[in-house]
Amino acid sequence: MRACALAAMAFGLSVNAWAQPEKFPTRPLRVVVPQPAGGSMDANARALAVYLEPALGQNLVIDNRGGANGIIEGELVARAAPDGHTMLYTSNSFINNQLVQKQLPFHVLRDFAPVTLVGKLPGYLTLVNAQVSVTSLKDLIELSKAPGANIKFGSGGIGNSQHLLGEFLNVRSGARLIHVPYKGLAPLITGVLANEIQVCFAPPTAVLQHIKSGRLRALGYSGARRWAGMPDVPAMIEVIPGFVFEAAWHGVFAPAATAAAVVSRLQTAIAAAIQIPKMRAFLESGGYAPVASTPADFRAFLQDDLKNLTELFRLANIKVE
Repeated sequence: MRACALAAMAFGLSVNAWAQPEKFPTRPLRVVVPQPAGGSMDANARALAVYLEPALGQNLVIDNRGGANGIIEGELVARAAPDGHTMLYTSNSFINNQLVQKQLPFHVLRDFAPVTLVGKLPGYLTLVNAQVSVTSLKDLIELSKAPGANIKFGSGGIGNSQHLLGEFLNVRSGARLIHVPYKGLAPLITGVLANEIQVCFAPPTAVLQHIKSGRLRALGYSGARRWAGMPDVPAMIEVIPGFVFEAAWHGVFAPAATAAAVVSRLQTAIAAAIQIPKMRAFLESGGYAPVASTPADFRAFLQDDLKNLTELFRLANIKVE
């Protein structure tokens, strides 16, 4: 009985602590990023942390954890104490998992509190290793159809947006690109530079230095129009009628039971940070359009995204594992 009473007291104290959002935050915050250091998620999360720390009055610790397409990291945050001190900074691949995994240990709309949509990336560059003898998207498509061509494209994992884009390209153009999953964007770029794979899809700024050095060649951009940073590279829609693929979004989540007032505090601080000119410029320089939506708007966005992705996965013929 004494043990039960002590346990009840401890539970009561923990609930009471979570129920005092006016004291939040009381210690450094942990931001879990499901990507190795060096990728666009990592870069944006670290830049955001610089401006969030003074607003929240606490340090932010970036916890990079690559692999499993964000599933392990998502489960870690879903099970964390719902006190706002553990957050997940992730991308649209996080919700893609909902459609490709039969036994996902969480549900995005049930086990997380959406905090805010940070920004959207309108498109990916389609790139090839410089050793590949093509200079246009049309040439790449035709090369991939040749007997024994074995042209491979990489992604950050099964169900990742790059995986979806590659398969969608196959469906819409008749290309026969072969998928090879990696554990994040950084190892993916390493793979295409080493010619382990011949094709990749990446945010422009993540690969710009390699394009300038001549190690990678840009063939197209998946957004609705050409990327302003490389106006000579055609949009994929110019080659494949109607082909537009919005590359990615970045957003912040907390565990589901996090108090609404704590979620609101986090969203307000993040939104204010995103409005700082240097932070906006950083996102825009990476090709991202800043958003900073409310928690309710972010949830509605996720619901629509899940519905739209279901149709894209069907068209791309990506199977549930």
